[in-house]
Amino acid sequence: MPQVTSSSRPFGAVLTAMVTPMREDGSVDVDAGVRLARWLVDRGNDGLVLNGTTGEAPTTHAPEKADLVRAVVEAVGDRAFVVAGAGSNDTAHAVRMAEQAAAAGAHGLLVVSPYYSRPSQEGLARHMEAVADSTDLPVMLYDIPGRAGVRIAPDTMARLAEHPRIVAVKDATGDPVGAARGIIRTSLAWYSGDDTLYLPMLSLGAVGIVS
Repeated sequence: MPQVTSSSRPFGAVLTAMVTPMREDGSVDVDAGVRLARWLVDRGNDGLVLNGTTGEAPTTHAPEKADLVRAVVEAVGDRAFVVAGAGSNDTAHAVRMAEQAAAAGAHGLLVVSPYYSRPSQEGLARHMEAVADSTDLPVMLYDIPGRAGVRIAPDTMARLAEHPRIVAVKDATGDPVGAARGIIRTSLAWYSGDDTLYLPMLSLGAVGIVS
């Protein structure tokens, strides 16, 4: 795993949500993924997020996700953090994804709010805690109400911040004021999930971006 140079930036400052290259038959092109990962790291990325929305998570199978994580970790070594998506609206499925990512060598997990089903805040918190409990990897929460259908409420965020492995948030709420309140209230490292709001978020205390 890359060395964490600052506790305030557990995954570095600049991360790319990497696309997953596909072959014409729809299968994952792992070799192309490795080339892309190296290209991104060579150009200064501190971390790569694999198997997220941009990474075709809904359309790739578990073995393909694991193969990509394993290959990218091997390719970039300790030069960048490899964060694997473990997002599902099924808690048991999300836990299996997290365990698979850990077994493949991922350095961290990105865990999105359970989407479509719009759980209560208690249900959302328990989902996140179950995934965080399933491995020893550090977790970045992903708050994206526009796609998930539910926002992580301030009290829920404060509760989740108490978990020893939940260390960061990717904030795609489009609400810098809400982000500022979360930054003040919790010890979580805040990452902008919106390129257009990166500079305002930095001015409010965010530590980086997942672009």
